[in-house]
Amino acid sequence: MEIKVTGKKIVWSIIVIVVFVAIGAGVWMAIENANNPNGPSPYSAVYLTSGDVYFGKLSWFPQPHLTDVWYLQRATGADGQTQVSVQPLKNVFWGPVNDITLNTSQILFTARLSNASQLVNNFENPPSSEQPSASASPTSSTVFNGPSSVPPTK
Repeated sequence: MEIKVTGKKIVWSIIVIVVFVAIGAGVWMAIENANNPNGPSPYSAVYLTSGDVYFGKLSWFPQPHLTDVWYLQRATGADGQTQVSVQPLKNVFWGPVNDITLNTSQILFTARLSNASQLVNNFENPPSSEQPSASASPTSSTVFNGPSSVPPTK
C-alpha cells in the first residue's frame, strides 16, 4: 500500500500546524496576562477632544464603543480646589444604558489600565454604598476623590 503525498497536502498540513500553534500561543498569553497583577486589564481610558474622559471595556468593531462605562467628573470645591471623582454612567439621573458608542474623530487617545490600578479594582468591586443619584455632587458614588492637575472642562 503506497501513500501519495502531494504538494497541496504538505501546504495544508503546514497551515493547520501554524494555526494551532498561533491559537495555543494566544491562549497562553491570555492566561499569563490574566494572572499578572501588573498586566493589562480589560478596562481602558478614552480621552475625547471635548476634555471628557470615559473608562470602560473598549471594543473597536464595528465602531469604537465602551461597555461597563464610568466617567471622570470634575467640580470646584468651596476652597477653589478641583475635585475629581469617577462615576458609573448607569447612575446618571437620565438613566443611560451602560454602553457608549464613540465618534472616532473625537477620540484623542486611549490607554489600557493595568490590573494593579486602583480604578480597575473599584470598577470590578464597587463600594457597597453605590446608589443611583440625581445629585451633581462629586462625592456621590465617588471612587476617587482628590486634587487633580487636570484642568476643568469648559
